[in-house]
Amino acid sequence: MHMTTHSLSQYIDDGKVAVVTDSVAQVPATVAGELGISVVPFSVLVEDATFRDEVDITPTELYQRMRTEGILPRTSHPSLGEYLQVFRERLQAGAGSILYLPVSGKLSGAYDTALEAVPMIREEYPDREIGVFDTRTATIAQGFIAIEAAQASCRGAALGQVMDIAKDVRTRTGFVATLDTLEYLARGGRIGKLAYMLGSMIDVKPILNIGDDGLVAPIARVRGAGRSLEKMVAWVAERVAGKPGLRLAVMEGDAPDQAARLRDLALQELQPDEIFITSMTPVIGVHAGPGIIGLAYYHE
Repeated sequence: MHMTTHSLSQYIDDGKVAVVTDSVAQVPATVAGELGISVVPFSVLVEDATFRDEVDITPTELYQRMRTEGILPRTSHPSLGEYLQVFRERLQAGAGSILYLPVSGKLSGAYDTALEAVPMIREEYPDREIGVFDTRTATIAQGFIAIEAAQASCRGAALGQVMDIAKDVRTRTGFVATLDTLEYLARGGRIGKLAYMLGSMIDVKPILNIGDDGLVAPIARVRGAGRSLEKMVAWVAERVAGKPGLRLAVMEGDAPDQAARLRDLALQELQPDEIFITSMTPVIGVHAGPGIIGLAYYHE
């Protein structure tokens, strides 16, 4: 589970830059703990119940309920009060400044809501700085930015330097994903009914990523699950060819067999320094449906 933002005792910030991100970034809990990254949870709304992402519900639980119960969850970004709470906690624990790295502002209101919190916190702590940088991405690609920023903070970098590192890492990370079905996009009104029918008839797998503008965009359509995995690896290969320090993350939404196949393919074709499997954030999975699978990269 991700680290929640309720215990002050876990932080002794010693004047450093406190890095904060949200649960869309999929930062593994162990990594968040080691690097002192605060993770503000998004919420998943199922009928009348609200669950905090990775705190009250795991992605696997949610996807299985979508499959078995046919639920259509919704998502919401953290509230102004939640941002005020986590920013105050880090400053009370001794942080000299804060850098918040939200999911793309084009996909969520998180960025704007965090910006609202900044002047309110500055009134309470006029001697501290708070930066908010729109990562213009999501998933563990966003997480890689937070991880590198936190490592820079651990080395003693000041807020401006940590912000510059986040901006630079943004140019060296990305992800690509494919959907198991177009059904959830269709049910959510995001594609026309005809496109959905055609897609389901001929087993077309749309391949998506987030462009430089921070919006989700289709980059290809292939027929069959096997070819979609190959296409994703090829897409990443084009972007990381000859680059040192390659780290990969396979992301899956209740699709462990496909994830294992993608991991093997990526290991063989891309030979990364590190590769791990993580759950696809429900904030994307709710709209894309269970069975979504993706591949994220970061290179030095």
